Amino acid sequence: MLKYTNIKLELLTDYDMLLIIEKGIRGGLTQASKRYAKVNNKKIPDFNQTNPKLWLVYQDYNNLYGWAMSRYMSYGGFKWVESTLDGLETLTYTSEIDRIFEVDISYPKELHDMLNDIPFLLQNSIPPGSKNKKLMATLHHKKNYIIYYNNLQQAIENGLVIEKLYSLIS
Repeated sequence: MLKYTNIKLELLTDYDMLLIIEKGIRGGLTQASKRYAKVNNKKIPDFNQTNPKLWLVYQDYNNLYGWAMSRYMSYGGFKWVESTLDGLETLTYTSEIDRIFEVDISYPKELHDMLNDIPFLLQNSIPPGSKNKKLMATLHHKKNYIIYYNNLQQAIENGLVIEKLYSLIS
């Protein structure tokens, strides 16, 4: 793509900044589903009209990486700035300023039922009974979580709570 855009990518020379950005790379989630679901609709043999109609939908989203790569993205001028949430709500996906936050963030208990199927903040961690890290969608408290500004905006709009702000790259 550099061939077509003629953009000069700036190399990161601050090792801590590089570590923060690498820590924010998570990969893709393959599936988030419940172990058991029972449907009731006219397409199944034991349909019961007296019970509510229930459908089971499996969704697969294609080209999320391609979509993300088509968004505006910083390519240089990264610097540490004062850790504050001021101005976060005014940033849009076409803003010339990007921000990468390191935060402690939590899901209030009252949101657990609503967000149980697919929580906002995915995290690489080792599940119980495993030795390998996997990308997991959990409602656990996130400590030192690296998050891009537009994902943080979405999380806050949906009721997640910022408990502490550690660092900010702009």
